Amino acid sequence: MDTEWLEKAQHGDAEAFAGAFETLRPSVFAVACRLAGPDDAEDVVMDTYLRAWQALPNFEGRASLKSWLYRIAFNCATDLRRRRKRSPEVRVEPADDGQDAMERVADPEAVLPGEVLEADETRAQLARALRQLPEDHRVVLELRYMDGLSYAEIAAATGIGIGTVMSRLFNAKRKLQRVVAEMNQRTR
Repeated sequence: MDTEWLEKAQHGDAEAFAGAFETLRPSVFAVACRLAGPDDAEDVVMDTYLRAWQALPNFEGRASLKSWLYRIAFNCATDLRRRRKRSPEVRVEPADDGQDAMERVADPEAVLPGEVLEADETRAQLARALRQLPEDHRVVLELRYMDGLSYAEIAAATGIGIGTVMSRLFNAKRKLQRVVAEMNQRTR
């Protein structure tokens, strides 16, 4: 990232802020999806960028800009989950899927339904297993393996030490293996 853009942004230049931060938006969005879910990710990203804009004059560069943004996104997602626990939202889904008949016609190039079903079942099983882990273990697993963050980036994003990140990853993988094994035993 160009330090000139960052310095201009720190002095209130909104265009420089957009230029400096827009390249990081896909990464921040991916982290927000992991932390808050796809339905709330855009809200978390918007909150993240708003807080980043407000806090940017105080950014000292001790962490990378990317890690700093991940930490803000982590805090925004945590705040969102807390708000939701206090006042749960009721969502009403439409009865019709909104597709017309032509959209339902099979594509000859498409993957076979059995393959899709098997992959969906595996993803669903993994998602169920991840939900059974404590949040601190689930978050580090998702940030490492789904978002590809380094240990240092996870540490910066979550506010914990690298040693703690490594320990949580180790323990989370072991717990995840046990949960998946138990789930497989139940389905036999």
